[in-house]
Amino acid sequence: MSQNHKSMESVVKEIAQKHFDLEERLEKMLWFQSEATPKIRLLEINPETPATGMVQSFFFRPSDEVPYPLIIAEVTPEEWQKILRREINLPEGWSLENHKTFAREMVMA
Repeated sequence: MSQNHKSMESVVKEIAQKHFDLEERLEKMLWFQSEATPKIRLLEINPETPATGMVQSFFFRPSDEVPYPLIIAEVTPEEWQKILRREINLPEGWSLENHKTFAREMVMA
């Protein structure tokens, strides 16, 4: 079986479920999709995240559990509003036009 035997979408849903389970106050998770890259790019909106005034992302190498490169960033709800108003930039290559939003009620059984 190939390394990427799980679809990227199923892996994203698993990550969302785990993060909503672990982080009680996590409000939303956004998956920024791209045809150009096999990376999972996630933005978490969490009021417990320290505000930095920018989108700081963290890179994780592929693993058995997540067989794709993973980039996760966290912002506060206020910073998310600034992103929507284009006052804070998303990382290069991330586009508001091509994302899928996950809410707690969508992924928790």
